[in-house]
Amino acid sequence: MKILTIAATPFFSSRGCHMRIYNEAKFLQKFGAEVKICTYFSGSNAAGLDIERIGKVGWYKRMAPGFSWGKFWLDIKLIFLCRRAIRSFQPDIIHAHLYEGLGIGYVAKKLAFRNVPIVFDLQGDLDEEFRSYNRENVVARRLFVWLSKIFITRCDWLVLSSENMLEKIEKVFPHKNRTFIVKDGVDLDLFKSSPALADEEQKKIDKISKWKDGKKLLVYIGGLSDNKGIGGLLEAFGKFSGQNGSWKLLVGGFGEDEEKYKKYIKENNLQDAIYFSGKVEYFSLPSFMALADVAIDPKSGSSEASGKLVNLMAMQLPIICFDNDFNRSRLGEKGYYMRSFDELGEALSKINSEEKIEYNLQNVSQGEEVQKLMAVFHLLMK
Repeated sequence: MKILTIAATPFFSSRGCHMRIYNEAKFLQKFGAEVKICTYFSGSNAAGLDIERIGKVGWYKRMAPGFSWGKFWLDIKLIFLCRRAIRSFQPDIIHAHLYEGLGIGYVAKKLAFRNVPIVFDLQGDLDEEFRSYNRENVVARRLFVWLSKIFITRCDWLVLSSENMLEKIEKVFPHKNRTFIVKDGVDLDLFKSSPALADEEQKKIDKISKWKDGKKLLVYIGGLSDNKGIGGLLEAFGKFSGQNGSWKLLVGGFGEDEEKYKKYIKENNLQDAIYFSGKVEYFSLPSFMALADVAIDPKSGSSEASGKLVNLMAMQLPIICFDNDFNRSRLGEKGYYMRSFDELGEALSKINSEEKIEYNLQNVSQGEEVQKLMAVFHLLMK
């Protein structure tokens, strides 16, 4: 079985959708599929994966998620890369991630004159994404939300990362018999081992350990933008640390609001309480999370599942998050829930930072989730 995966994102980093694409490709190969990934020029390659990239576009610098008019040129280049891959690789299935990937895959197969079935891996609501990342770009939002409703009818099967999307998606893709859930799982092999770190990453770890200075550490690693809850987290932790000096906060990752947050930390003299580590490579996650006493997912609510939650569970860390259906379905009574950031201090005070939480990881195995994907691929091939 040959799978052409279209990753319409600067694959690969520690961001949520990238981890999903990587883990699905890795386990598809474990189960006997031959996988080729077509993606943009930026990002870093992952060992063991066949990745083809478009040629570098020197003037395109954006790495943060969200819409950009300049991305059109990248998408055109990716269409023709996928067209060549369809002709030479001759895939049995096109596995398209994100709406851009679906559009690119559909146009590419038409240009290649190949009737290859498309399985669309949808991880969030496009309208919600525009409101989060591009609030003021109303024209683009209306245009591409309209286009997305057309393109989604062109896929053969639809994969959702969470049940949260089902109600919304039924209005534009009513084929319940061709819609199924593949949740974000965790690569237990990675989190049970201790991968060797590059020198640069090890220096970061050593610097953070020195800065921690024996205090208890709350850790967030992910995208840095207001829709991820980071602004609220920094403000709430700043207030809490002023009252309780026994905790510090480590923030890892990158995003469009990173400089704004660093400015806020400097203006409020929070450098000793809050530390920005910068980008964290996916394979370094276990080492960074090993520094933590407690982890946090500050995203308040969305139709999009939180891929990072399962990684935190694999580290057996106490987890603070918002009280919503998705978080409850993953953590049950073992989570530490907030209704607002005003309750952050109360949640931290409840936690014994020495404890390790025995989560039921059997229910979040990436291998088991990808087996569902393989079943659909086999069905399509028949």
